[in-house]
Amino acid sequence: MITQSELKKKALRPWTTGDFLTSVVNGDNRFPLVISFGKPSGKTLSQDYGKVREWIAQLHSHSKAVTGTGYRLEYRSIKHKMLGDQRIPEQVLFDERDDWLSFIGKVKAFRQFDELVGTTRRALPELVPWLAAKPLKALELAASWPQLLKVCHYFRLNPLPGRYIRQLDIPGVDSKFIEKHKGVLSQLLSQVLDPEDYDGTVTGLAENGFERRFGLRFDEPLIRYRLLDSQQPVTDITVPVSQFHDTGVGTVFITENKVNGLAFPPVANAMVIFGLGYGIQSLTAIDWLHKKELIYWGDIDTHGFAILSRLRQNFAEVRSLLMDEQTLRHHLHLCGEEEKRFTGDLAHLTPDEQQLFALLQANLLGTNLRLEQERISYGWLLDAL
Repeated sequence: MITQSELKKKALRPWTTGDFLTSVVNGDNRFPLVISFGKPSGKTLSQDYGKVREWIAQLHSHSKAVTGTGYRLEYRSIKHKMLGDQRIPEQVLFDERDDWLSFIGKVKAFRQFDELVGTTRRALPELVPWLAAKPLKALELAASWPQLLKVCHYFRLNPLPGRYIRQLDIPGVDSKFIEKHKGVLSQLLSQVLDPEDYDGTVTGLAENGFERRFGLRFDEPLIRYRLLDSQQPVTDITVPVSQFHDTGVGTVFITENKVNGLAFPPVANAMVIFGLGYGIQSLTAIDWLHKKELIYWGDIDTHGFAILSRLRQNFAEVRSLLMDEQTLRHHLHLCGEEEKRFTGDLAHLTPDEQQLFALLQANLLGTNLRLEQERISYGWLLDAL
């Protein structure tokens, strides 16, 4: 026998799943809404007749017949061999939407959503399918919805603006609002913009994904490099990725450690890029690097090989430097311990690198070994070069 709290929980379900609000957007009528529940058996009637009568009275006292709003009870008549004819509640029905909304306490929320849908139909009807798909999310954003529509309207008029977010002149919308709502704006803009007005190949927000997807400028990653064979007065240079142009050298060394980059010895016709770590992904946009001899020098640990493998995804020709078993064994006494290890598989290592990576993962040469670049003797580096 259903209690009032159980009845309310069941009645709330079309709201909490979003199904009801979706039906509103799509113009579907869900009323009368029927709430099913278990009925007392003949045995219960015989043994707990008083309890059953109390239950029926409780249901009736909260029904529309008494309160003027809410649910209506439908009864069915049964013949009981001991109690005779009895009327038992068969169904709970909400005949009208307002009766149901009042019962579940969502009158105000529904009016807010209904207004939001109406505003969207008038301003940007392309977003109505998004409202139908994510009505509860839209309701969470109701207070911000007018500003979200303004941002969408701005990009409709100014696709791929080529500006920083700070430079977008949208009345009532500041840059912090856009920064805070990048996730939902990415979804909304993808609905209202033509395919040629955004980069559909960029997904997610990582690495300035929002800006790259919708043609905005952003604080680019910086590339720091040293020219290793130059008589120019400036040889240690830091530039944004988009301004990193071919310096004319034939060999490019890439090293993770900053000090090693600063102390890298002179090499004819070469340069060294340093201090990127996992930011090495920023190099993938630099096409002219494919024409160079690329040599990567990373730590001998699981993450060092993970970075090397990631670099080879875009630069298959890259070779590694001092990331071999001989170097590790020679410097075992200088190894530290890697705290958070890379545990996945790597698909872009040479057989020798793959073998050393497996030894590290299996701890066959020591526990969680990590040989940092700066612990390798300088003479060992000179010999390798």
